[in-house]
Amino acid sequence: MATEAYLAFERADDEAAHQVAAELERNGWAVARSGPELRQSEKLGALVQTIGNAGVVVLLASAAAEQSAWLPREVAAALNNGRPIIIVQTGDLAPDSWIAATLDMSQAIDLRRGAVSEALARLIDATRRLRGQGLVLAMLNIKGGVGKTVLAANLFAAAHLADKRAISFVDLDPQHNLTQYFLSPSERHRIRDRNHSIYGVLNARGEQSLPLADFGAIAVPLNRAKRGAKAPNFELIAGDERLFEYTLDTRAERDKAEAFTRFRALIASLRARSDAVIIDSNPCATFLTRLAITTADHIVAPVRPEKYSLTGLNMLEHVVREVRGRPLRPSEFSVLLNGVNDRTRSAETNEADVRTRSEIAAAPFFASALLPEEIPYAAALKSAPSDRFAANPINVTAMMRVGGRQAKEALAQAAAAILRRARAT
Repeated sequence: MATEAYLAFERADDEAAHQVAAELERNGWAVARSGPELRQSEKLGALVQTIGNAGVVVLLASAAAEQSAWLPREVAAALNNGRPIIIVQTGDLAPDSWIAATLDMSQAIDLRRGAVSEALARLIDATRRLRGQGLVLAMLNIKGGVGKTVLAANLFAAAHLADKRAISFVDLDPQHNLTQYFLSPSERHRIRDRNHSIYGVLNARGEQSLPLADFGAIAVPLNRAKRGAKAPNFELIAGDERLFEYTLDTRAERDKAEAFTRFRALIASLRARSDAVIIDSNPCATFLTRLAITTADHIVAPVRPEKYSLTGLNMLEHVVREVRGRPLRPSEFSVLLNGVNDRTRSAETNEADVRTRSEIAAAPFFASALLPEEIPYAAALKSAPSDRFAANPINVTAMMRVGGRQAKEALAQAAAAILRRARAT
């Protein structure tokens, strides 16, 4: 995580801002502050870039903040860039405050009266927890057919099995292929009947809404056949075909705003117990794609060695830049070649592999995002397992089923490289 904190406040809160900044700096944070040098229309890009580069945003919430013309923009920039926000309440807020409507006030740190040292200690404790939390990775490519879902399952099964990583999957694709990959039809139906899918998370009201208090308990364990010592978690938030409602323009803006808040709450709960949270999203630009981008620390873009690979990557870069509202850094991405040396296609396979790698390596943006690690073609990485219920769903992954040691080692090495790159972002 970046070691810079962005302190968002209004001048009426200068004294509290000074106390908060001093405490953050004493505990190793470099602090960038709101100020007139960035709060200018012509410098909006620089403001968003500064917030996007921060490891955490600390918002001083007060009556002055409620009236601010700039703080809503700064909060929006933080949310669009997946930056965690810590709220420090320095004054009373109106019941209809935009702050309370946009952010979860239940964890706000109260600096309104007395006990200043205790409040500042809570602030530092919150920032330390953020540094220790897991990464959020979004598997994304605007171009379909790149093997994104099966690769996600197998890469991070490798990280779990080979490197003992705690992994949480979130199936955010209306096709819910990741869920179908791991779970039988009967189990998928049971999850839907209990309203324990991602659909219940996104819905804030009605019979299909899942209470916030239940978010931490709906993950399906995928290493449940393990015995003896407690293993790191390997779990799935199940997908649901009803997510298609969020890909159409039929949901009210209020529904979407509430879905954003609830999805962030789910991701926060998973971060706290996992080394990595893996979001498998749909291969197009929709509201669901926006959810994935705005919560991700790092984006993994699988690419097959074929024509138009760079076009798909360029589309991805445009979409992410539009959502985050700022210039992007190649270090925010990992591009992984998937399915190299595919002898089943043609005699020109090696040429396709070399041509695709060369084309991406020569691209001005993605050249440094292309990993040297690559995933060889394997039939098990192209096919889904049978619908027969598996006592231990890890056994349906190619990590366990594929015969060649080369593929298993490639998966483990690529997963480790992605996690290292993401941690260094």
